[in-house]
Amino acid sequence: MYVYIWKDLANVPFYVGFTKRARRTDPSNSGGRNWLTQQKLDEIGPKNVIVEIRHVSSLEEGQALEKNLILEIGRIQLKTGPLTNLREGGEGTHSPTEEHREKLRQLMLDPNHPCRSLEARNRQRQRMLDPSVKEKFSGENNPAKRPEVREKIKLKWQDQEFRNMMSAKKTGVPKNFSEEDLARRALAVINNPDMKSWEERNGKDPEFDAKRIAGIRAAQDKRREKMSDPVALAQRKERLKATLASPEYAAKRAAFDTPEYRAKLSAAKKAYWDKRKGLI
Repeated sequence: MYVYIWKDLANVPFYVGFTKRARRTDPSNSGGRNWLTQQKLDEIGPKNVIVEIRHVSSLEEGQALEKNLILEIGRIQLKTGPLTNLREGGEGTHSPTEEHREKLRQLMLDPNHPCRSLEARNRQRQRMLDPSVKEKFSGENNPAKRPEVREKIKLKWQDQEFRNMMSAKKTGVPKNFSEEDLARRALAVINNPDMKSWEERNGKDPEFDAKRIAGIRAAQDKRREKMSDPVALAQRKERLKATLASPEYAAKRAAFDTPEYRAKLSAAKKAYWDKRKGLI
């Protein structure tokens, strides 16, 4: 087992880790590290990192040494030192227990946590607004648009147990926001027009309208191809038949198929068209 310290060219340590595998001590194998460490590696280059390795004989010894080194050197997050570690250490090489997970969750919920400071949030916001970062998550570069990722997400949502779980999480959760939340959102919209709702921009913002129309036109060929695919068409028909034949749909339809609802719907449509014609 190895406790390793990564240092920059000035011999200043910036990361401490603990692993059972020697290859994980190599800065070139940086997968799974936190964003701050990855940012530092990108800045100085993996080949320029000085690696100091300390061998340990047991899990407990390695965890204790890792934790002590992080505490001794100090972390950027806590403004106590140069380390990019986001945790205090001591939990390496194995999955954290439920107790530890809960401890981390409560730590992140603390309103005084450094990651919730205005300075940290502004740094994160500026980083996400950086053109090079936005490019990595925009359009076809969006990881969620990769065929293998889309297929994985689609399969996940086909699992009824998962869908029930996600539905249960949202059921009964109040959607009301505090006055502070509403004021903060209103200020964010003023400072960033892109955050305005569709109703506020459609037909009123020429740039937004041009983008929307261009997007619709660009998607027409793909949509036409999808709609004419015989396999996809057959699947849609089968889904529609199953929906129309389901007891849930019949019960929902019966609840709305009343004279009161039809009168209400008729009045709403009449008011809509009177408004369109300028009668209101």
